[in-house]
Amino acid sequence: MIRIFAGLAVLLLAACSNDSDLPEATGKATFRAINAIPTAGEISFKIEERGIGTANYKEVTAASAWDDLTYNFNFEVFFAGNLELTRIASQFVDAAAGRDYTFMISGSVASPTISVFEDEFREFDEAETVFASKFVHASASMGALDYYFADPATPPAPGEQAATLSFGEISAAADFAAGDYVLTITTAGDHTDVVYQSDSVLFASRNTQFVTLFDGDANDSGPLIARALPAVGVSVSMPDPSYPARVEFINISMDLGAADIYDDELLTSLILENHDYLDVASEIEVASGESNFYYTPTGDTGTILLDGGLTASTGTRYRFYALGVAGDLTTDIVIPERQPLETMATLTMYHGSNNFDLLDLYIVDPGESIDEALPARFRIPAGAQTQTAPLEAGSYDIYITESSLKVALAGPYRLDVVLGDIVDFAAVDAVDPAVLDVLFLSGGPAP
Repeated sequence: MIRIFAGLAVLLLAACSNDSDLPEATGKATFRAINAIPTAGEISFKIEERGIGTANYKEVTAASAWDDLTYNFNFEVFFAGNLELTRIASQFVDAAAGRDYTFMISGSVASPTISVFEDEFREFDEAETVFASKFVHASASMGALDYYFADPATPPAPGEQAATLSFGEISAAADFAAGDYVLTITTAGDHTDVVYQSDSVLFASRNTQFVTLFDGDANDSGPLIARALPAVGVSVSMPDPSYPARVEFINISMDLGAADIYDDELLTSLILENHDYLDVASEIEVASGESNFYYTPTGDTGTILLDGGLTASTGTRYRFYALGVAGDLTTDIVIPERQPLETMATLTMYHGSNNFDLLDLYIVDPGESIDEALPARFRIPAGAQTQTAPLEAGSYDIYITESSLKVALAGPYRLDVVLGDIVDFAAVDAVDPAVLDVLFLSGGPAP
């Protein structure tokens, strides 16, 4: 008890002597962060040691208001195998009341760059019919650019650009009437050299938008992608129709056999021929909106074996599975994670078997038995893709079993991975119905 009270006395004296030295807040400032590192995965944004938001690539954290004091803002990522997040960058800010601070972290995890943009915090009256827009250049692959932002009927014209920006810059805010807008981006000084032109996007009033050009990543069909990142609400993609959606067709139905695929019910538009079991076709461009695909026996348009639909968004890369058994054929659509990360290797599995309802996936050290191991992913239902499993660099054996059983249906498959590798496969039926095969779509054992 003596030691406790003595400590309290010291703390009280220190508090009394230092209260007058503490800074006093006079108001609030707001803070947000844009993630412009394509290889980082999710970034955690912290004020000192308190998390105030997370953002994946091409996203922004929600705005967070804090007293106008001095702070260190920290950026952290998850490395596979670590129990705690790893700090990759910090930025000191002496915040002022009524100001709005936007951080953009770019570069790489190994060598990040932080840009800080400060502006007056904007509050909108209920009667206002405008929104504010700031334009952001977050494309490391591009030089200086002119940003044109106008209604769909107005083409770019010299001197009418909303902003001219180099990489890492943000424009001052400008007000626009609520309505439909097209973002057109050209090389600086040449309104005819269009590098990006979005679809028309509807913008509501009484919000601030950060209209940002990013480099496309491996999940995008094009090299560039623009997004409207709002101060309040959900971000909106502003895709360029010059980069249409792409579809990768994969046949994992043994009963379907070799098939031709048409994209019209009259079977006049052949898009893929002789698509056989375990065939992984090269990606095919498709229009945005509703599409239907019709499978017929190869060379025979007398019978439609299977049809399936896709609602495609411009710029997205899809995977389209044909699966099932005779009398119960079906299709399934997934959007695989294709972007390599500096912080981990990744592994995903699609359950494409017709012979087993639920599967378990084991990822163990080389030579390790699964008898005492826990599955990395368990009770995987047929027609489902697992959540991504993060892996450290190293060697692993993978096994697939029927759920809750320890008898391997497939494996072991030896994997040697480094950070940035993507292992992506489907569990499929074999000729022997008592076991499974694995169709590796990326990564996989060394040949």
